[in-house]
Order: sequence, then C-alpha cells, then structure tokens
Amino acid sequence: MRVLGIEFNAKFLNYVLLDVGEENTKIVTANRLTLADTRSKDALRAFQDAVQSMYNVTKPDQISIKTKPEKGTMSAGAASLKMEGIALANSPCDVEFVSAHKIAKCAIADGLVKKYLEPAYKAAASHSKK
Repeated sequence: MRVLGIEFNAKFLNYVLLDVGEENTKIVTANRLTLADTRSKDALRAFQDAVQSMYNVTKPDQISIKTKPEKGTMSAGAASLKMEGIALANSPCDVEFVSAHKIAKCAIADGLVKKYLEPAYKAAASHSKK
C-alpha cells in the first residue's frame, strides 16, 4: 500500500510517500510544494496543477494529512487552509486526518528524511500503524 503523508507549514505542502509492506516500510519519494501567493488566482491554479501532478506521479492508495486547528493560538493560516482545500478536493483516494498528538508519538530514525519533512513522514507512518 502506498501512503502519502502531507503536512502544511506556512506556504509549503510537505509530503512523503511510503510503500508500506507486511515486512517493511520504505520511502518512495519526499518533497515539498510551494503556494507562491494566497490571493492570486494564477498562483492558486499553479499550486492546484502541482498537487494534481504530485498525485499522478505518486499514485497513493491512502492520504494522511496532519491536522491543523482552525481556531486558537496554533490555528492554521490562510495559506494552510487553502492548500488543504486544494489537496482534499483533488484527492484521488481516501483521506484521513491525523492529530498532532498521534504524530508526536511516532518515532523516526535520525537522518531518514530532512527535518522539515518529518511531520509528513509521521503522518504517513501513523496510518501504517493501524
């Protein structure tokens, strides 16, 4: 099963694709997409095209997205909410939202992925722990 973990951080969509097997789990690809401007129609369309291309290339069986609170001091910003909407609307498969609490419990080996990609890795890995 191919699980795509996604995390939104500022204007970035960070993602890690895991190939989850019965014996082991391996990273297939990891990268980030950038939303250049939250109030530009062209920038939003370019981001939507990039998300669609990412889905076409990765061909996930499941998508796991790290949740962002919509209210409170740690709430998601405009860019995160727009990116989440685009990612969700264009999803080719089921999407689950994974809490930050569940992600914090997931361990990762040092150096496995770049530091900024760790939450996306943990979102994907937490799905495989079901």
